[in-house]
Amino acid sequence: MFARQSVLKQQSRFARLTFVLLMAVAFCPFSVVAVANAKDDEDPRLKPRPVNLKTKDGMELRAFYFPSDQKKAATTVILVHEWTGQASPYYKLVSALNEAGCAVLAPDYRGHGGSKSYVNLRGDKIDLDPSKMSRKPAEAGVAMDLEKAKGSQKTENNAAYLNLNALVVVGVGEGSVLGSLWAMRDWSFPSLGSVKQGQDVKALVLISPEKQIKGLPLEPALNDNNLLQLPTMIIAGDRSPQASEARRMASRIEAKKKRVGRGEVTGLTVKMLASDLDHSELVTQVKEAIPAIVSFVTAEAKGSNPKTPWIERK
Repeated sequence: MFARQSVLKQQSRFARLTFVLLMAVAFCPFSVVAVANAKDDEDPRLKPRPVNLKTKDGMELRAFYFPSDQKKAATTVILVHEWTGQASPYYKLVSALNEAGCAVLAPDYRGHGGSKSYVNLRGDKIDLDPSKMSRKPAEAGVAMDLEKAKGSQKTENNAAYLNLNALVVVGVGEGSVLGSLWAMRDWSFPSLGSVKQGQDVKALVLISPEKQIKGLPLEPALNDNNLLQLPTMIIAGDRSPQASEARRMASRIEAKKKRVGRGEVTGLTVKMLASDLDHSELVTQVKEAIPAIVSFVTAEAKGSNPKTPWIERK
């Protein structure tokens, strides 16, 4: 028994090391990653790896995927970083969620991180600058980038390596806007007979939330009846620039949940941490942040829950 625990700990440490290496060499030849992975004899589909996502409008997005050994019982998490940010600073959070049994996908949406350029119809390489991007690319981040992120997980779901029906969206800063609006979009797709099209998001985590991005407001998501039924966590530094917005948002959701629940508020967790930090600094430097997020995700969206059964996708 002790020997098995030792092997599992070694595999976990190696998986974390592999992910750090992937983050650092995402644009280097795959041979570097292959050398690292060559030492590991576990199921290759359980190895953390970079993935490329191509959207309907031709954007090529970089993402990082951390599979779970829980397979069909694995809660699925999509991390949506802040505007002008990228996924890589959230390694500690991704790793902690993965060690708790979650399958985690962390994409860089258009104009950010490793997704800053694309080739147009004339064959020209176009570089995107987030500071010059308008509302339209932000809307495309919802309709195309995050939709593609979820779509990429259908293959993993159908191979029984995760449960897409137990999906959690973790949004950071302006990513809270994108993630919430996409969750609202996901809930707008009803099932057609036995074919499940959407309604997979089962919980939301909003870290240092903002109220809008490039004029694209969070407000519609706060008023959406489907999202009001979802367990929602709001977490921010109590002296951070987002503190007042986090409190306002929590108050709005609480009031609406109370109305829907006839005076009872369920499914709302608010953590105002003693800090002036936000975004990745809040997550990585305030020790209470990651355990609180992991505890919420694993409690509120269980991949093994009979209420969220694994379903094969078309």
